[in-house]
Amino acid sequence: MVTCNPNVRARIEALLAVLFWGGSFTAIKVAVSQISPTTLLWLRFGIGTFVLGGILYIKKSFIHLPTRQLVELCGLGFLGVFLHSYIQSAGLRTAAAGISGLIIAGTPILIALLGSFFLKERITKRQSYGIILAAFGVLVILSKGNIHFFTKANYNFGELLVVCSAFTWALFSVLSRKTVQTLPPALSMFFVIASGWIFCSIPLFVHGLHDISYLDVAGWGSVAFLGVLCSAVAYVFWYDALKALPASEVGVFLYLNPIVAVSVAWLFLGEPLLFSSLLGGLLVLVGVGIVNYHKKN
Repeated sequence: MVTCNPNVRARIEALLAVLFWGGSFTAIKVAVSQISPTTLLWLRFGIGTFVLGGILYIKKSFIHLPTRQLVELCGLGFLGVFLHSYIQSAGLRTAAAGISGLIIAGTPILIALLGSFFLKERITKRQSYGIILAAFGVLVILSKGNIHFFTKANYNFGELLVVCSAFTWALFSVLSRKTVQTLPPALSMFFVIASGWIFCSIPLFVHGLHDISYLDVAGWGSVAFLGVLCSAVAYVFWYDALKALPASEVGVFLYLNPIVAVSVAWLFLGEPLLFSSLLGGLLVLVGVGIVNYHKKN
């Protein structure tokens, strides 16, 4: 019987997680072209909650949590699942999936800035250069190479919403550091996703699920992909990889995320590969690399 080296398996799991997340932008865009963001989020995170809960049940990983931690996880679920995903889904109704993936690639920059503000983490001069470079890259992506973008109010509101979603995810990442450090990551993510799903259920009392009948085969496939692979399996794979490999090594795989997002959007949606988007994306990735680079002693 052939056994897989644990480190090799961890790298494969990290790669698959990033591939799933990279394809999520196209899946969201397909789904919100047929149903409202509210309906999509309820379906997506409902599926994710039950799949991830099933995985934890099989692994016998459920433990009793004190009320304080449950309240904190519910707060994180509101911010990182409901609010973040709603803003991103609403933005992808008009924003291109590939461009959105490139914008989201700058999230580590926002994490560094918010970490400095909330957690008093020091930002070096080198990291400051990386932040400026990445911010410039995002502006290049948003402007699509048109210098009049900065003088005329012809912005794509959807793309601006995607920028806001990068901020909400960065804030979620910073605020969740202390909470998640005291719990098994997969267990904490289950409660975050489950509570986020409950928050997603509240707007349904107003809007209902009347548009669910509009979903065709592609729409249901996108919802299933988002719920099973992006909201459950990818998190399990990612945290399994973090157990076997250093966080710095696993984090490198995230550099593939925008490349996957652009490639999938071009392949399945026929979105054009703009030179300005590719240039801006490169600047973002280089800037993120500068911020996250650590000199070896």
